[in-house]
Amino acid sequence: MSMQKVVTGILLAGLLIAAFGCNETHAQKKKAMVEQWEQSTAQAQLPLAENMIEQGRIEEAKETLLECIQTNPEIPQAFVLIGRIHVIEGRYDKAREAFETAIDLDSQSDSAWHFLGALAVMERDYDRALECYQKSLDLMPAKADYIISISEVYAETDQLDKAKVAIEKGLSTQPQNLELMLSKARLLQQDDQIDEAVRIYEQARIMHGDIPEVLEPAGYAHIAQNNWKQAAEKFDLLMKQYSEEDPRYNASMRSLAQCLFNSKQYASALLWYDKLSVVYRDDANIWMDMAQAALGLNDSKRAAYCANNAIKARPSWPQAYALLGSAHYMQGLYDQSLKAFYKITDDDELGGFAWFMSGRCYQQLGRNRQANVAFERAEELDPDNELIASFLKKTVHPL
Repeated sequence: MSMQKVVTGILLAGLLIAAFGCNETHAQKKKAMVEQWEQSTAQAQLPLAENMIEQGRIEEAKETLLECIQTNPEIPQAFVLIGRIHVIEGRYDKAREAFETAIDLDSQSDSAWHFLGALAVMERDYDRALECYQKSLDLMPAKADYIISISEVYAETDQLDKAKVAIEKGLSTQPQNLELMLSKARLLQQDDQIDEAVRIYEQARIMHGDIPEVLEPAGYAHIAQNNWKQAAEKFDLLMKQYSEEDPRYNASMRSLAQCLFNSKQYASALLWYDKLSVVYRDDANIWMDMAQAALGLNDSKRAAYCANNAIKARPSWPQAYALLGSAHYMQGLYDQSLKAFYKITDDDELGGFAWFMSGRCYQQLGRNRQANVAFERAEELDPDNELIASFLKKTVHPL
């Protein structure tokens, strides 16, 4: 073999080796690029998965997250999100494991600590909850959700002073934060400082406007004060925030009607109860409230109609029969009134009232002996009632 052939063979072999070497390096680079692309894609999928959870698309979110974890098992937020799904589905042990995995991957994961604390609250392990919430708060001291969470645990464990301190600390740097303001108002209500709570709600209205988040708790705070007129104003404003198709519209309308009735605005109350009776035709309480509002306007005929509808919806309801009997009495229909009161003469709560009103019906019918018997029976059942006591004499007095 000539030297030229040997040299040529060596050169060819070298070229082949070099070529294979280059191909291997290129393949490795390509593989690394694919892996990097897959990992970045997995990271990019997390906001989409979180949005799915918020929308209630749990199965889609779960599938997306499992693919992300399979592609890159070192993304802490993926485990936080899958942990949230486990909580939603009631698998608390798996949820805890997921949150702890996220923390193992990144001890600075404030959301993992926060959800681990929320899980501890669900399990009533308040010491652990405080520990976890404090870690999340240390990592993100300005986050209102974290401040409120730790405050709520203090409140739940009867440490109201600490709860207030936590909220006040947050408000010192975020004085207009709505969630912190509402949390402070709730704590004040819990501590029976209703006037102070109302003041906070009014401040929130000035800063944030007439929004449902402020109007609704403000309305209920006024109810706690027995300030029915102010409460009615809040619920009236609240209803304007909702469309009639929104379930909250009807709930607000019900509260508005109650507040109007208790503030003796019977005509307005009756208007709203009338609308409610269309929505809740089989709700005995609506018909009963409507009957009471009608009585407040001395509309005894309408009161009797509404009381009968309440009885249809809830047969044998003593309060409805008492109201029906009273409405018939106001109409001068004494025999019908007697029939209604007779239904509840044995009732523990209303028996005395039923006998008393029966006595008055007998008086109007000129049946004085039966009237006296009825008054005596009323006195036996309700001896401390001054109104009944005034009718105890054997000689029946005119009404």
